[in-house]
Amino acid sequence: MPTLATKANTLLLKDLWDDAEAEKLASNPLALLRYRSNLLGADLRITNFGGGNTSSKFEMADPFTGKPVRILAVKGSGGDIGSIRESGFAQLYFDRLVQLKGIYRGESLEDEMVSFYPLSAFGENKVAASIDTALHGFLPYDHVDHLHPDWAIAIAASANGQRKMEEFNKEFGRKIVWLPWQRPGFELALMLEKANADNPGADGIILGSHGLFTWGNTQRECYVNSIETIDQMGQFIQAHERRKGAIFGGIDKPALPNREDVAAQILPALRGVASSNRRQIAHYADHGDALDFAGSNWAKELCGLGTSCPDHFLRTRISPMFVDWNPATESIDALKKRIAEEAVAYRETYAHYYHSWARPDSPKLKPLRHRHPRPRSLRLRQEQEGSTHHHRVLYQRHSRHGRCSGA
Repeated sequence: MPTLATKANTLLLKDLWDDAEAEKLASNPLALLRYRSNLLGADLRITNFGGGNTSSKFEMADPFTGKPVRILAVKGSGGDIGSIRESGFAQLYFDRLVQLKGIYRGESLEDEMVSFYPLSAFGENKVAASIDTALHGFLPYDHVDHLHPDWAIAIAASANGQRKMEEFNKEFGRKIVWLPWQRPGFELALMLEKANADNPGADGIILGSHGLFTWGNTQRECYVNSIETIDQMGQFIQAHERRKGAIFGGIDKPALPNREDVAAQILPALRGVASSNRRQIAHYADHGDALDFAGSNWAKELCGLGTSCPDHFLRTRISPMFVDWNPATESIDALKKRIAEEAVAYRETYAHYYHSWARPDSPKLKPLRHRHPRPRSLRLRQEQEGSTHHHRVLYQRHSRHGRCSGA
């Protein structure tokens, strides 16, 4: 007879595999963790590429004794849940992770705890455990998702986020606990553990300006909890948007009907500027949300405020570079010139920020360079997916480095 957990896990798989394959995968907790992670990572509204992490606690045969031992499997440092495979999860002895509480010397020394994670590795697993490992380990649930969905971040990063979270819980009958922002690390893991213990029956925890933690005692329960929570937060945000009307202060510069032509003309120059230290692949997006923000009255001010969550920081550094251009009165050449000028100022500002906070052991920034050979040609291709949605893929050829493509 399959266990209750196995039955629930099989239900999670029933739409993708036949019964035999589903039963087989449901009996492999690591494979099912990979499957759950890939489902969550397939939708960028749930978490951006490389962001968020997932985990499971289950029993494996100890290679030393052959007896069952409880382990924690968690997404390895730098991995992507959308494409991760079973080999990408760090695996640790769960009891050794718990024992680290006894040698923890306080928040000022919490970084030293990361060095103990490799010493807690299970078997031959050599995947680097991320700084979020203890966050998953100390929550008393078999399966935990830590995600950065746009809708959750909209609440978490708001000045009145805690009050809005209370409104959300009341409206949807949920119990998502608010926890003020804390630097990711061992101290946060202990804070999460306490917040859960202080709120019996909690459905999840939202960390101010950071992200969402949800859980379950089966893979399916965890997945459904995550999806339903994010979906309900979306409904909450969209209802707020309908009441407020115009977002980002309203539209200042409407989107150009020939914006693809403009993108094709400026992309070689833009990519050249961005590739002066490290060659980059360009991606062009003109979906509605991007246009509403870029053309809004508040766009420049909001860019200057910086990012709203860690996932965004990974892609825009402390803040995105904003280039002000009026297509009604200014030429393409003027835009190219302004991009080059803004890039110089942006790099200098970022270098100043970095050096202001760097420690003796921090990685060294590469020397600033502002010139780079310009790509020779550009070809714009549209690839249709379905009947209404398009991904625009830009290809560039460099005289020495062949073809680079971005999607």
